[in-house]
Amino acid sequence: MKILFAGDGNIDLQFTGLASLPEVDREVTCTGFAATVGGSTTICAAAYALLGGEGEYAGLFGDDAYGHLLARLLGEAGVGLDLLRFTAECATGVTVNLVHGSTRTQVTYPGTLSLVDETEAIVREIGRFGHVHLAGLYPLARFLPRVREVLAAARAAGLTTSLTTQWDPTEAWRGLDEWLPLLTWCFVNEEEAFSITGRRGVEEAWRELAARTACPLVTRGGAGAYAAGSFFSAVPVSVTDTTGAGDTFAAAFLWARRKMGKPLEAAVQYAGAAGALSCTYTGGVSPQLRHARVTEMLS
Repeated sequence: MKILFAGDGNIDLQFTGLASLPEVDREVTCTGFAATVGGSTTICAAAYALLGGEGEYAGLFGDDAYGHLLARLLGEAGVGLDLLRFTAECATGVTVNLVHGSTRTQVTYPGTLSLVDETEAIVREIGRFGHVHLAGLYPLARFLPRVREVLAAARAAGLTTSLTTQWDPTEAWRGLDEWLPLLTWCFVNEEEAFSITGRRGVEEAWRELAARTACPLVTRGGAGAYAAGSFFSAVPVSVTDTTGAGDTFAAAFLWARRKMGKPLEAAVQYAGAAGALSCTYTGGVSPQLRHARVTEMLS
């Protein structure tokens, strides 16, 4: 059955190949520019669809040029948009990504992220889906207090569930203690795992998370991943842009585990290859992300 993706969604403006890092009162040139799907949830939804999965996105965009561009990009990737709403109350969120070498500086205008709360629609429609994936929750002030309600409804309906935490700027990790027991899979990067658990070793952090949630998966960038008590090596690639690599990892894991029926370890390896592939193009989503190419990287 379909996956329902709910959470953040915004446009990413990608400035790549910066001649230098940004400097005060100095113009810096770059070699590339693109407007792409941004937001953890929408990147994950688009990546899942590009790999061949069927899913819908529940969210809120501004009724403006960026909002309609984002909807068009998601639709072209194959994401269902029946649960997407538009509002004239606020503009669509925008993140500016300034990429210099392997570093990335981000500036975000939250826009509709501060208004989105699709709880009623999610609970009403939940019977049409087999899985719920949530992501990018901490900027969503209205949705954040109701996340447990969504996860509990999903569990009560017999759905599997997953969460990509993304970073909580306060590092208080509000609500996480309530969410973790309701998750089938939880995706965190290494620094998030350290902040959540207070541990500084990936194995120790994973063990503490594993005591609180069914299946934590810790992504480690170029160092690979840690899951099921084991390290998984990264697939070496020439990195262009790391935007969305973790979200692509999550999408590919869900595709491999739920749709392809791969064992957990094989699903992690597949997800790692997809995440690596996403680092070879600009932006979090590209038609270059295809199942055949991921499989080829593993051969």
